[in-house]
This record gives sequence, structure tokens and C-alpha cells, in this order.
Amino acid sequence: MTGTREGAGSISWSRRGLMARVLALTGLCAGQASAQDVPVLIEMRKFAFVPAEIAIRAGATVTFVNLDLVPHTASATNDSFDTGTLRRNERKAVSFPAPGAFSYVCRFHPHMTGVVRVT
Repeated sequence: MTGTREGAGSISWSRRGLMARVLALTGLCAGQASAQDVPVLIEMRKFAFVPAEIAIRAGATVTFVNLDLVPHTASATNDSFDTGTLRRNERKAVSFPAPGAFSYVCRFHPHMTGVVRVT
């Protein structure tokens, strides 16, 4: 089906062509997106990591964001990464280049725990 938009000149497009342009502009065309392109977010809220466990592919980056009023950290129990202290609305991106299971904890609130599983 072809549509026409009136106004400062006439533009015509097909639905399929329009969708392809939209996807191309957002970088999400089939075969172009990879695991590394998909944003992975772990929130610190209500004194918990949400989600507490995630699975990602090697090379992906996880962003930790603190939504609580108090400071938190995301610190690997094997010392492989540490976000440092994150205050409200601060964020820190952590890359996971190699496979493994990475347990982490908030140094201020040890009941806050999580695991990033990298394949």
C-alpha cells in the first residue's frame, strides 16, 4: 500500500519502505543488532538489585543505576569489578569480556546481592 503526505511537496512511501527506514535509523535492522548493542540495566532500588540475576553474552556491558536515596555499590565478590559509590541517579557501566559467573554485593548493604552470568 502506498501513502501520500500532503504539505510542502508530496511524499509517497510504502509501509514496508517506511518501516525499513525507521529500523535503519535506529540501528535495529535484522542482522545489525548484537548482544553488545542491547542495553542491560540493573537498578538499585528498595535496597535490592533488580534484576538480581541476569544472563548476558561475553562482551556485553551492564549499567548499574542507583534509584534509592542512599548510596550503594555493586562490588564483585572476586574483585573483578566495582562500581564505586553510586549516589541517587548515578550510574556506572561495567563490561564483561569473558564468560563466567560474577557474584556481586553492595558494600554498604551486604544483604543486597546479585549475579551476572556471562556465556
